[in-house]
Amino acid sequence: MSEIRIDPITGRHVIFAVERDLRPTDLWNLAKEVNPMSELDYVQKCPFCKGNESATPEEILKVPDSEDWKVRVFPNKFPAIKSMDDENMQSSKPHSIYEKYSGIGTHEVIVESPFHNTNYFTMNLEDFTIFIEAMVLRYKAIIRNKDIEYVSFFKNHQKLAGASLFHPHSQLIGLNSVPDFVKYEVEGSKTFFDKTHSCPYCHILELELSKKERLIYENEHFAVICPFAPKYKYETWILPKKHLPYFETEDNIDELAKALYFCFKAMYIELGDFPFNMFLHALPKTMKSGEIYYHYHFEINPRLSGNAGFELGTGIYINSIYPEEAAKKLKEALEKEEK
Repeated sequence: MSEIRIDPITGRHVIFAVERDLRPTDLWNLAKEVNPMSELDYVQKCPFCKGNESATPEEILKVPDSEDWKVRVFPNKFPAIKSMDDENMQSSKPHSIYEKYSGIGTHEVIVESPFHNTNYFTMNLEDFTIFIEAMVLRYKAIIRNKDIEYVSFFKNHQKLAGASLFHPHSQLIGLNSVPDFVKYEVEGSKTFFDKTHSCPYCHILELELSKKERLIYENEHFAVICPFAPKYKYETWILPKKHLPYFETEDNIDELAKALYFCFKAMYIELGDFPFNMFLHALPKTMKSGEIYYHYHFEINPRLSGNAGFELGTGIYINSIYPEEAAKKLKEALEKEEK
């Protein structure tokens, strides 16, 4: 019998049907669809490889600031949103029922390693720490801009997750508006707070850290969990244990890097190299009332199966593994590695 769970923050419904993985198919084969790891640490045509720096715009940040860099950040050569310096961008007034406005902001690329054949599954802890330090520096710089309302950090790994280049990289987009998904989360958090006088994420952390049914890893400042009603198989969240609405106030970089490192280590042991999307949700600086009920967090969405007509037509997701089972497998993978 199927079970339906409701996300306590957004109200989103998820159907759990474990027998779905037994369906026959001659169309979807993840092993054939994923991009295998490259054996090459340098590819001549790759604009992100060390030695090919002239193929990208001039860097905004380089760590360390030398030819022997570990992380580079530069403007996206093909931005999804126009630069705030573009003189041709103009605001538009609503016309009839159709509204539009100029999308103005920033779009930056973070090259996470000089080596083509590195990724989150193979990076060591030092690499993760350097990358997170660079990302935080750029995030803080962008969010300080008075014209930017929200900064989206995200990573697409492999073609099935929307990546266009193999070389390890992530992106930052500064927006002059607040994304709808973030609004829904903030509004859902307020509804929860009005009923319980508690931040929903803090409440979730209290439950998960006490019961440990969906807890994968924790350190002094962060917890890695499988959420109660995940959209995707093996979906995970990384949350600060302290109530922090704004990511730019986070200063426990080493502990955050550890949480991400051990999360991806567990996933690689259990699942191998697979396509995924990772993103950060934080409180928009213009929604200050949410400071008491919203909690920043990272989400990792493995793309181990595709969304079909039911998901797209209803907004209800179907998941074939319970988060308790996913968390158990990932935690056991880490424990075996430690032995």
